[in-house]
Amino acid sequence: MKKIISTSVALVVIGGLAFSAYNYSAKEKSFEKNKSYNTDNIESLKVDSDSWEVSFKKSDSNELTISAEGKQIDDNPVTFMREGEALVIKQNEQEQNGFLGGFTFGKKGSIHINVPESGVNNIEMTSEDGNIAMSEISADHIVVESNAGDGKFEGVSADTGKFASKDGMISVEDSSIDELDITSTSGDNYMKNVNSSEAKVTSVDGVISIKEINEGKSLEVNTEAGDIEVSYRKAPTSLSVTAKSVSSHIALDIKGLKKSKDTENLKKGEVGQGTNELNLTSEDGQINVTD
Repeated sequence: MKKIISTSVALVVIGGLAFSAYNYSAKEKSFEKNKSYNTDNIESLKVDSDSWEVSFKKSDSNELTISAEGKQIDDNPVTFMREGEALVIKQNEQEQNGFLGGFTFGKKGSIHINVPESGVNNIEMTSEDGNIAMSEISADHIVVESNAGDGKFEGVSADTGKFASKDGMISVEDSSIDELDITSTSGDNYMKNVNSSEAKVTSVDGVISIKEINEGKSLEVNTEAGDIEVSYRKAPTSLSVTAKSVSSHIALDIKGLKKSKDTENLKKGEVGQGTNELNLTSEDGQINVTD
C-alpha cells in the first residue's frame, strides 16, 4: 500500500513539473538584438552579464558590432547604451514566476561582441554565471571577473590583463600581456605561449600549468592545493629561481641552474646573473620546471 501511494505521489510531482515546464516554455519568446557602433568616441567597453555566455572576437570591419540572441521573458533582457565615453552592455536575469521560477530549461542565451583592432582602450567584463571567450582582441587594459564559468582567452594583446574566477577554469594562450594577473578560487589555470614581462598566478584550489612561456622580468605562482608545472620555450639566460612546497616533490630541470639551496621542500638557484625572477609556492602539490 505504501509503495502504491509513493508511486502516485511521484507521478503527481512529475506531472506538475511537466505542466509547469510547459507553461514556462510557453511564456518564452525568441529574442534577437543587433547593433553597430563607430568607435571614434568610445574609450571603454563594459559588459555585465548575469547568466548568458559572452564572446569577444576581432571585427572584420571598422565598427564595433554586438549581437545578442536567446530566450526572453522580459521585453528587453539585454541592453546596449552609451554612458559618456563608455559603451555599456548589460544582461539582467529575467523574472521567472510560478512553481519552477528557479529552474531553467535549455540554453539561456549568448552575446557576441566584435571589436576592431584599434577599437577601445579599456574592456571590463563581469559575469555572474556563464562562459567567457575572447579571441584576437587588442586593448590597453582588460579586466574580467567571473563568479562561475570558464574563461578562454586566445590571441589577446594588452598592457595589463586581470582575469579572476571564483569557480571555473581560466586559459590564456598565444597572447602578449605585459602585466598579467590571474586569480582563481576553485578551478585550473592554463597558460601557453604567453609573452609577459610581469605575470602572477594565484589559486586556492586547482592545477596551474604554464607551457612554452618566454622568460620575463618576473613570474610568480602561488597555490594552496594543486600541482604547478612550468616550461619555457627557450632556456632562460638570467633567472633567479625559488620553489617551495610544504608536502610534495620539487623538480627543477633548467639548463645552467646553479642551486644555492636544495632541500626536499625548498630549492633555490640562479641561471646566469639571475636578473629575472621565478617564484613558485604550493602548499600541497608537486612543482615541476623544465626548459
